[in-house]
Amino acid sequence: MRSVRQAAAASGVSPFVVRRWISQGMLDEPPWTLDEVQEARDTEHRGPRSQAAHGSTARWNAGCSCANCRTAHSDDGRARKRATAQARLPAYVRQRLVAAIYAGQPFRAALRNLGLTSNQVFGLSKTDEDWSTPLEASLTVTRRDDLQHATNAAYVAGCAARSAGSTSASGWPGTTQQLRDQTDKSKKV
Repeated sequence: MRSVRQAAAASGVSPFVVRRWISQGMLDEPPWTLDEVQEARDTEHRGPRSQAAHGSTARWNAGCSCANCRTAHSDDGRARKRATAQARLPAYVRQRLVAAIYAGQPFRAALRNLGLTSNQVFGLSKTDEDWSTPLEASLTVTRRDDLQHATNAAYVAGCAARSAGSTSASGWPGTTQQLRDQTDKSKKV
């Protein structure tokens, strides 16, 4: 076997586990024989396999790569990233941003004054309905009627819309709920 993926498939563990075996010296660098990979697996798992249930991050960390365990691990990672994003943009800062927009301050100037980036603001709005709703409302209310939105000229004038097909004030194609619905549809296919 020449790759980590092949070794993982042959031994019934995730590639993450095979890399750990290499770092711990249980396996040399590739290529390996099937016997070497199975010996590393049996050495690590002398007793019974993980007692954690399928569909848990603990089971994934123990080496299970079934669909349920991969999904649990992915969901856990997304939750951690979401928590980090919310910590980087705390509620009081969000409120100050919305208040500045309602007060008539240009969007980019408000971002600059608060030490934020548009990626922080719009990235969190994609996953947090409680944040995207007031942001959308503030950007819609203060939207200038004299600009052709989603153009370069409008951007230079301070417009936050991103694309010509945008249906929301923030520039994201649709509301957060519409984005979630699209994601759910793609997962079912």
